[in-house]
Amino acid sequence: MSSTEQRPPLRVGVVGAGAGAGQYFDALEQRVADVEAVPLFGVAPDALGAVPLDALIVATATPERAAFVAAAVGRGIPTCCPLPVTGDLSTLDGLILAATEAGVPVFVPNPLRYWSPLHTLHARRRSVGTYSAIWGASRTTRAVAGDIWTDLALPLIDAAWWCAGSEIERVQVMAERLFGATECGDNDHAADAAIMLVRFASGLVATLEVARSLPDTHPQAEELVFELLGWDAILRAVPTNQTVTITNGSGIAQTNWLPTPAAAIAEAFVSAVRDGTPMAQGLLDARWTLPVLEKVRLAAATGEMVRVGGALRR
Repeated sequence: MSSTEQRPPLRVGVVGAGAGAGQYFDALEQRVADVEAVPLFGVAPDALGAVPLDALIVATATPERAAFVAAAVGRGIPTCCPLPVTGDLSTLDGLILAATEAGVPVFVPNPLRYWSPLHTLHARRRSVGTYSAIWGASRTTRAVAGDIWTDLALPLIDAAWWCAGSEIERVQVMAERLFGATECGDNDHAADAAIMLVRFASGLVATLEVARSLPDTHPQAEELVFELLGWDAILRAVPTNQTVTITNGSGIAQTNWLPTPAAAIAEAFVSAVRDGTPMAQGLLDARWTLPVLEKVRLAAATGEMVRVGGALRR
């Protein structure tokens, strides 16, 4: 190929349904250069072999993600799954083994790390001085999340770990009926909430709230708030409202950012596939966080503080 010739566009499929898959398809079409976006909405995992692809983005519902990742790995297709691939450790280990043996890169970014406000908060976190606490809340309408632990709790735990930069030592969870039938209006939905206390080896404690508690008619399907509390300032990111605010002695400063991480994730994935560079967050990175989620589930079931164990280190 001469220096004047261009590389053929990268054929990137998007599998899934609903707004999530649509965001990634639009990002590939509108924000990423030299890409041919291929819609695969409604396609089954075993049908991937019938479509010529250079890469695949999996944006399906929780129960389907692992099957699509496994099918893509089996066909040698570099894959991006921008939501937790699975909440089951044995399934994740099977995917790690298959991807390693096949030499197929799998990118599993936590979308929270790619929201511009939260990414900026992480970059500027030293400006709070010494942390005193972390607080985060992820809320959706009742129709959005399938598994509250995998889809809501796991990304929030990873984001807190990312900001804390320390080992997780213990977790404690208050779950199930935090809201009574009067407040919720429905006993079946009263269990869709949990408050997690995560203690790090540094002594820092993160309080993380997850809930399917927004009204179905709420103008936004999800809301995310994340705070770092320090001795000198409070850093507060509200990614779903496109803002980051810093409160200190001089008052409040606020900046607006892009409304979705889909474009940044798609760009990072396509760039890594083209250049053959390592994925920033792969299946092995997910392997560090998922055992913590298992302890969170145990803490929720027993109502007791559960030791995570010193072996879980990044």
